Amino acid sequence: MTADLILYALVAAGLIFWLKSILGSRDEDDDGKSGGLFSSMSDEDRESIIEALKDTQKEKNPNVVSLDAVAATGFILPRHIRIDNKTTENNLLEISKEHESFYLNHFLEGAEYAFPMIIEAFAEGDKETLESVLATPVYDAFVNVIDERIERGETVETEVKAIEKIDVLESVIKDDMLFITLKFTARETCIIRDKAGEIIAGDLNRTTEMKDIWVFGRNILSSEPEWYLYETRDDEVEEHKTPLPDAGAAEKTKKD
Repeated sequence: MTADLILYALVAAGLIFWLKSILGSRDEDDDGKSGGLFSSMSDEDRESIIEALKDTQKEKNPNVVSLDAVAATGFILPRHIRIDNKTTENNLLEISKEHESFYLNHFLEGAEYAFPMIIEAFAEGDKETLESVLATPVYDAFVNVIDERIERGETVETEVKAIEKIDVLESVIKDDMLFITLKFTARETCIIRDKAGEIIAGDLNRTTEMKDIWVFGRNILSSEPEWYLYETRDDEVEEHKTPLPDAGAAEKTKKD
């Protein structure tokens, strides 16, 4: 290959890895080799590009995902997301191999989107949104807190500013249900007002770090892709945080 062709191939390969880290895509006819750009190359050219990409890692470029890490875990994850331990990593790899409908990256994208949506829907008292994403025990706990708040005449104003980190803590299959436990580290603003509109907790000019542990679940045998939130709990008790209840069934059950 000419130097120019290698350069263009490196750029294209880098884009493929970046897109996969965002989309978690997988070719339906995957035969063990990479699709797209690599599929049209000879084995010799493909190896040349892979070796060149490995060489870039020696420079410790913080914006490039390590190929060794990809080979070790089988997943290409954004830098703010990590798998906490080897047991969970191996479980997820086995689940991915055995269940074609499970894509870890797709799940993590959905969970990252759901986190602020659920917190802000709870603050606003949006029961309809909550019902669509919460398992029944969690929904009931959230609604009880909302109703108590309404009875006191209190309102909550919350905005999740950023999700700084997501740790994948655990994955387990029980009775065909896949449960994945995530720890979110995020920053938010939250104030609580009484019925007179006076602030009784929080500060809109103060951003608080929050660490929550949530458990998401879905029927791994179902063709439907829906995940539901089955458990919420504090990892650390923080001041001026949206007062989510610790919720979830001791024995997790299917979404009604």
